[in-house]
Amino acid sequence: MLEINAFFRPAAITLALLTAFLLLRDARSDARARLSALFAIGTAAYMSCSGALGGWGVNSLLLPLCIGNSVFFWWFALALLEDDFHLEAKHIGVLIAVLALGFARVAAHIVEYTAVRQVLAIVHNLIILTLVAHVLLLAWRGYDNDLLENRRRFRLLFVISVSLVAVGIAVVEITLGGRPPAAWMLALQSVVVAILSASVAAWLLSASASRLTFQNMAAVKQAEPAPVMDRQRLIDETLGAALEQAMNIDKLYLEQGLTIAALAKKLGVQEHRLRKHINEVLGHSNFNAYVNRHRIVAAKAALRDPKLAHLPVLTIALDSGFASLPPFNRAFRVETGQSATAYRSAPWAEASSVNGPIESEKS
Repeated sequence: MLEINAFFRPAAITLALLTAFLLLRDARSDARARLSALFAIGTAAYMSCSGALGGWGVNSLLLPLCIGNSVFFWWFALALLEDDFHLEAKHIGVLIAVLALGFARVAAHIVEYTAVRQVLAIVHNLIILTLVAHVLLLAWRGYDNDLLENRRRFRLLFVISVSLVAVGIAVVEITLGGRPPAAWMLALQSVVVAILSASVAAWLLSASASRLTFQNMAAVKQAEPAPVMDRQRLIDETLGAALEQAMNIDKLYLEQGLTIAALAKKLGVQEHRLRKHINEVLGHSNFNAYVNRHRIVAAKAALRDPKLAHLPVLTIALDSGFASLPPFNRAFRVETGQSATAYRSAPWAEASSVNGPIESEKS
């Protein structure tokens, strides 16, 4: 077991650092790439700390990265799974809390406060398990609404696999209660992380950081025969017209809980074809965001209508298809950059931007 650990742990560290290098080399201006690189560096640091590589002096310098890596993973997963993710004060607050607990554990270990160390280990790892559970919930809950096929597969493969590894590590640490892990545990950890790191490095080597957008990576597509192109264009135009009728005239977006499966059934088309059309033709990566955009357009029109000035914002939100006020407020702020109340009270010089169907979605 010691030989296995001695081989795979340095390999895992090297591959994690290679992944970080590729990300920062090719896409350091992209927030997703920076957070992914931070997680990769944190993984390398964690493997070094947990395997006692480099001695106490080196590992003490790596402690912030080791302790914070569970939060780095959380940030990384949120950035990949949520289109509008931005680091906020609450995310930084979680990192500070985890770092404080981690350093408290180290201090309790140094002064040999065994009982305190065990309690801190349990609390620390429960927080980690909560973050992992949040990632799993996002991956599962957003699966149906994700219009990017590559990211749908990514949700099930990479994020869940890494999350399960993190859960395993946390459970083992809670079980050990501060005692040193057995040789077979270190060996298993090294092998698993090395395999995951190798998979990610190979994935990035094929197309580098552009993989993070989950778009089709074919730089040049072979020209298709004219009859095939004409037939595809006709299919797209027919589906586009049916979708225009359903959303802008029949106003299916008013149905609360509308799913892409239900919409495909109403239109009489295959779900995967509808996903592809909304993503590639209309430019949306999330079905809920697509539906909410129609709802926000309706809400904006109602908020600017003098005849509806007596209606509270909640009523307008419900009438526009939202199930409650909080999701309406979030979607409205994302779309307009301000609250519905501020939007309603602002002076307007023109009304064309909120009347009629969404112009960018006409085909």
